[in-house]
Amino acid sequence: MTKKVLIVDDDDDVREATQICLEVTGDWQILTASSGKEGLVKAIAQQPAEIAAVITEKVLDVEELNLEPLDEQTTPQWLQQGVSEIERSHQTYKLLSWVSCTDLPPSLINKKCFNESQVNAVLVALSKSTLDSPHPILKNIKHKCDRASVDNFIWSLFQRWLTDGAPKKENWAMLGLGLLGGDEIAIKFTPYLRKWPGESQHHRAVLGLQCLRAIGSDTALMQINGIARKIKYKGLKARAQECISAIAKDRKLSPDELEDRIIPSLGLDAKGQRVFDYGDRQFNFVLGQDLKPMVRDETGKLRANLPKPAKKDNGELATQALADWKLLKKQVRETLKIQTVRLEQAMTAQRRWQWREFEDLLANHPFMTHLVQRIIWVGYDKQNNVVQTFRLAEDRTYADAEDEEISLSGIATVGIIHPVHLTPEQMAAWGETLSDYEIIPPFSQIDREIYAITPEEAETVEITRFKDITIPGITLLRTMESLGWLKGGLHDHGDFAVNYKYFPQADITAIIGDYE
Repeated sequence: MTKKVLIVDDDDDVREATQICLEVTGDWQILTASSGKEGLVKAIAQQPAEIAAVITEKVLDVEELNLEPLDEQTTPQWLQQGVSEIERSHQTYKLLSWVSCTDLPPSLINKKCFNESQVNAVLVALSKSTLDSPHPILKNIKHKCDRASVDNFIWSLFQRWLTDGAPKKENWAMLGLGLLGGDEIAIKFTPYLRKWPGESQHHRAVLGLQCLRAIGSDTALMQINGIARKIKYKGLKARAQECISAIAKDRKLSPDELEDRIIPSLGLDAKGQRVFDYGDRQFNFVLGQDLKPMVRDETGKLRANLPKPAKKDNGELATQALADWKLLKKQVRETLKIQTVRLEQAMTAQRRWQWREFEDLLANHPFMTHLVQRIIWVGYDKQNNVVQTFRLAEDRTYADAEDEEISLSGIATVGIIHPVHLTPEQMAAWGETLSDYEIIPPFSQIDREIYAITPEEAETVEITRFKDITIPGITLLRTMESLGWLKGGLHDHGDFAVNYKYFPQADITAIIGDYE
């Protein structure tokens, strides 16, 4: 039997396929090793030293799991009934040769793995299900089995489907991601959706959006929203926007209001904290100054990663903590990528939140509070007059530019202050406060370069002072897109002549147009 170590471009993930499936940095081909572990050792020896070292550490040096399969006494009743029903209904159904129950990572219940007949039944259930009508056994598996092992199982199945050429008639292997997947699957799956339109796989990408929607978690919906906000493929972007609009309509919310409510908590508590427990040792989550997740040990020392478990640690707790930490790092990276862009666009568009929404959905959100504390905000009264600029301190109190605690009574709405609305004195005061506390904003705010129109320009509808500046077209367009500017109508050959952006508070649409 051949064992494969799959090596893909991802430096933060390890997966198993027939007990061994490794993902590390670098564009590497599939490494195939036969004759079990001895063959793998020989194959590893032929790889570059840095890759061989990673594989050895991540695979060969890991203690093998001796899992017992479920038997008649240990199999839950719901699983027994589901398997029996499937075997009665589909006795003659044969799965294709590209997938075998013995080649997939084990799915676990109470530290025991599915036996061969149970895995076959799951594969049949997947093949006979749709996103709208899943087999009942799949719902139980998703909610009652070990989450990480189910993700491993369904991701390995998806990878094998891709390796076999992703036959359309067998796309149930991809739909399984939506039927059984969790947050980690949503994060790993989204890059495929983003690249498929460029590989003439638009319809597959659209089906992938439905898989994310079927997963249904805040993390999955946030991934759809990320595609709706920013992707170079217009067709998929439009479908993602339609998906978000439909979800918002179902919940009787605007798209902006929905975005505020699908930010995952990432397992953080109400104070934005999380403990990773090794038994005798505990480590606390910290978002570093550069917005990278870190942990603080009991001595107060900051670490970029959790340490390897020691002999005195509780092995089971430490293993779970490492798995949780690994997923959290991915979630933080994805959430920051989407929320940073969203907040910056909220600043430029002068979006307002009702005071209660600001406190509930942003200031007191387990994760967003970390971003809110790095931004300068502004409060308005019911007459839309500026009341106060402020920041959220680490202890959840509010402070002004002189770092004095303040009360924000009388504030009706809240926005992110744009530096164009600050005086030089205010910008200097806020800049000094941020510097004193070594606060690094998630995007350029107080130090943002701004341009004011001249009195002459204020009397016209066209600004021409930049007309003689030459910028490479692709550079300009990518920058415009990242800042939320939309393309104008397409011409016959797919080109366009303008970009535009609407600023709702000013009720003005700015247009950059008539490109050469």
